[in-house]
Amino acid sequence: MLKLAANLDWLFCEYSIAGRFQAAKAAGFHGVEGLFLWQHPLDVLLAAQRETGLPVALMNAPAGNWPSGERGLASLPGRDEEFHRSLLIARDYATALGCRKVHVMAGLRVDGLSTSDQRARLIDQLRIACDVMVEAGIDVLIEPLNPEDMPGYFVDSFPLAESLINDVSRKNIGLQFDIYHCQKIHGNVAHLIERYLPIIKHFQIASVPGRHEPGTGELNEAWLFDFIKQTDYQGWIGCEYKPSTPGPESLRWMTPYL
Repeated sequence: MLKLAANLDWLFCEYSIAGRFQAAKAAGFHGVEGLFLWQHPLDVLLAAQRETGLPVALMNAPAGNWPSGERGLASLPGRDEEFHRSLLIARDYATALGCRKVHVMAGLRVDGLSTSDQRARLIDQLRIACDVMVEAGIDVLIEPLNPEDMPGYFVDSFPLAESLINDVSRKNIGLQFDIYHCQKIHGNVAHLIERYLPIIKHFQIASVPGRHEPGTGELNEAWLFDFIKQTDYQGWIGCEYKPSTPGPESLRWMTPYL
């Protein structure tokens, strides 16, 4: 069975965070994930989790000043203290919620800093992140993001992410494989799933190009889901998309997987 997690910062956003848990449960999702779960009071999240029984499959660590355009801290000079605080916040929330995957965002490319220097800084900070998380049994994930949706993001290709993971060389680092971003950056999604499977620790899905629910774009997601099942992948698939229509219409794609 595919384990589908509703991204609560993309789906059911008309509700409070507790209402989003309830809506995800009612829709048939097997779990939840989120970019900004740490912004909500932990007791509210814990109560919602108890009421629904939904595990938290993935959460993001705080990623700097998001409204002003920051997209992570890990590779940015002069932000070490803030980055370390973000790790502690994420670790505390993830531990309380039973979440074992934390996405640590790299940040945007820095003008005046060479690519090699920024890469070295990112590797050092990811090692620190892994060391902070390992005793809690938490994996640190990095995700390549396409330059159209995330201009200037440092980790902008899957080969780069693979090389970073290899150089960080920690047992609790892995790849967050977003099928939408992969298709927009490289194409050839099935081949790349096969290639990177040993380091993949989480999938995410959205249609291309509209970033809506599966079945509304150029990819055959049903075929890809079957392909993923054949690999014996046991982890989660996060559903991080913008519903194309309000109401239950945009959830009908899930029926075969419930």
